[in-house]
Amino acid sequence: MDPRNSEKTKALAKRVAFSTIGIVIISLGTTICRIGGVGVDPFTAMNIGISGFLGLSLGIYQLAVNIALLVLVFIFGRKQIGIGTIINMVAVGFLIDFFTWLLTSMLPLDGSIFQAGVCLVIGVGLFTFGVSTYMNTDTGVAPYDAVALIIADRTPAPYTPARMAQDILVAAIAFFVGGPIGVFTVISAFFTGPLITFWNDHATIPMLKHAGAYAHS
Repeated sequence: MDPRNSEKTKALAKRVAFSTIGIVIISLGTTICRIGGVGVDPFTAMNIGISGFLGLSLGIYQLAVNIALLVLVFIFGRKQIGIGTIINMVAVGFLIDFFTWLLTSMLPLDGSIFQAGVCLVIGVGLFTFGVSTYMNTDTGVAPYDAVALIIADRTPAPYTPARMAQDILVAAIAFFVGGPIGVFTVISAFFTGPLITFWNDHATIPMLKHAGAYAHS
């Protein structure tokens, strides 16, 4: 085997591994916010609400929605698709189901304001760290995350307002279908950018560069 191909294979394997770790951390952070009663991100909130109405598990319903979105992404922005896309769209819903079962069976949840605050801080920290880790491996983005990127590529609309409009619309749908809307939903829709930038600068990019898994190094 050509040594250069071997190095490329190793680098890709590292990127996929860190992308997967980031996706697991995203799911754990989302779950902590969910069980703390402070809401979840808009897309998950919408899917929890609709899946509950239909009597389906979150994992099954979210996978079906992601497959439908993936078809649109393949048509309009296939460059956004990678192995990380598949891992994200298949794993996140099932991981949230699993972590919800695990944490609710292990932790003494009392519904107090103090507990909600702790869950919010830990959940937001993990969620944004996970997003930062997963995005900086450049192994493809989740179908939902690709929507605003495609809009920004194909229209005059900049990415940030396109993503905010997308999240606000989905959060409104989540509200009407009884999804778990809370403080974290608002933070996720409006304020995660600066936290992700913080993790990029002070943790994930240095960590990925050190590990040889940073996509842009």
